[in-house]
Amino acid sequence: MTAITSIQFRRGTAAQWTAANPVLSAGELGYETDTGEFKIGDGTTAWITRPYWISDVAGHSHPSSQISDSTATGRSVLTAVDAAAARAAIGAGTSNIVIGTGATNAMAGNKTFAFSEITGQIGTAQLPPLAINEVYTAASQTAMLALAAQRGDMAIRTDIGETYVLSTDSPATLADWKMITSPGNVTSVAGRQGAVVLTKSDVGLANVDNTADVNKPVSTATQTALNAKEPTIAAGTVAQYWRGDKTWATNDKASVGLASVDNTSDINKPVSSATQTALNAKANTANPTFTGTVSGITKAMVGLSNVDNTTDANKPVSTATQTALNGKANTSHTHSSADILSIDGGTP
Repeated sequence: MTAITSIQFRRGTAAQWTAANPVLSAGELGYETDTGEFKIGDGTTAWITRPYWISDVAGHSHPSSQISDSTATGRSVLTAVDAAAARAAIGAGTSNIVIGTGATNAMAGNKTFAFSEITGQIGTAQLPPLAINEVYTAASQTAMLALAAQRGDMAIRTDIGETYVLSTDSPATLADWKMITSPGNVTSVAGRQGAVVLTKSDVGLANVDNTADVNKPVSTATQTALNAKEPTIAAGTVAQYWRGDKTWATNDKASVGLASVDNTSDINKPVSSATQTALNAKANTANPTFTGTVSGITKAMVGLSNVDNTTDANKPVSTATQTALNGKANTSHTHSSADILSIDGGTP
């Protein structure tokens, strides 16, 4: 179904308009409900000063002299007693006028005018219905439904901060009031509308106390945990330590299990009794004296790894000795005298 939109002008009796004497916006219409007259604002002139537009209300008329933007010729045409007088007023004489577009021609009766050719004023009968929207304030839903509003009027709900527009001519029907919203606007807070005052319960903090951090008390759970802790310990000295029996004790070598340890540097430590006893059972490295059966020493330890363990009488002829002997004559070796070339007895 095609939607029908009605526009209504601002309206009131002539007396009401005169008493209010408003300045209408440029192009804004104001209608007198008791005279049928209307005026169009220019944005600067007050109501009383603005002229009326021509009206076709039955029984209402104005003399030609009250047509403020008329000319003498035009007024003569309006007051002409007959057609001949009208033609005379425009200089057409009494002869028949030729239809045409010249300055001395008459226009055809079926001529269609372009919008740019139309001048003058439009009568109210030729205007479509117009509505002047009113803006109301209502402190409650009941007050809004009781408004004497018309289609297009708006109501500002001061109790919830919302604006509604009437979509029909039934202001008493709640469904016909449509809320005006903008994209992204907040329509409710914590399920509430209007001037909302939030409480801590609205944000899920009903049990939270409004105290500064420095003033917050010790919670029950914290106190329970603290009750299982040690109270404040009285200060000791740098030479003391806190023992498992909750007393201070002197921090000495005995406290760390070293009561028998002497405070000497490694280089100055004496030979312990156990070490000395072990050393007494050892031979000196220089000129050692061995007692009992010595074992574990090899010929290699004394630099004789190639010496065979044989008595002198049983020692074999060495390779070097045998080589030397091979170059000697046997004791039983003889020569003939012919083999003796000379005998030199040497010096007496």
